[in-house]
Amino acid sequence: MFTTPGFERPQLKVDQDKTGYRYSVEPFLLADFVSPAPASHILDVGTGCGILGLLLAWKYPELKVKGIEIQDSLFKVAKGNVLENGFENRVEMVRGDFSDSGTYWPPCAFDMLVSNPPYRKINSGRLNPETAKAIARHELKLTQRDLILNSYRVLKPGGILALIYPHHRFGEIRSEMSRHGVGVSRVRPVHGYLGAVAKIVLIEAVKGLAQECINNPPLYIYNEDGSYTEEMKRIYGSFNYPGRSHRIRQK
Repeated sequence: MFTTPGFERPQLKVDQDKTGYRYSVEPFLLADFVSPAPASHILDVGTGCGILGLLLAWKYPELKVKGIEIQDSLFKVAKGNVLENGFENRVEMVRGDFSDSGTYWPPCAFDMLVSNPPYRKINSGRLNPETAKAIARHELKLTQRDLILNSYRVLKPGGILALIYPHHRFGEIRSEMSRHGVGVSRVRPVHGYLGAVAKIVLIEAVKGLAQECINNPPLYIYNEDGSYTEEMKRIYGSFNYPGRSHRIRQK
């Protein structure tokens, strides 16, 4: 439950799958990074328990949000979270495979697409024996190429694609975007501590736009003593959330 005194808006309640992949700090970072226009239609790809889409719907009451999730167990949790928060008129969860986006939506259906996608290539790192975690972490069901191709298809011209992605794969995904008509417009590296190597990067890209990329200042999660930085406190506070001991996950 999200609790910060002084907010008139109802507290956001988000349940998770008790055994499957569980969200960490990433959805909060991405929801803070984006700035959707009023009344935008947003698609959250690989929504999991629905946390990212719910954060956006809670923060921006005029948004219309859809989430797509391939795993039935997570889809059921996400759908329950929508009902629990009374968002059924603004948030819809779809069980499906985004690699086949044409089954669910016509071209140019969304103003913005957000995603915290699988981070690892199929043949990299240890494959988790738990299917739900393996699908969330490795590109078993959604490859980088399929993510970009289908994002291009469902976004309107000039639509925004916003991702959180491993920093060491940034050059790779930027090239993939460029090949398929999506131009990176803004990035922000995320570090655990001052002086630590960036583990992840926030990426904003635009369908059909090639322009100079804006490099935002680095974001640091922790102070040297392990407490949250003032910016991280601001991010959690903006969602009426007290924060907890999250580490940046290497999915």
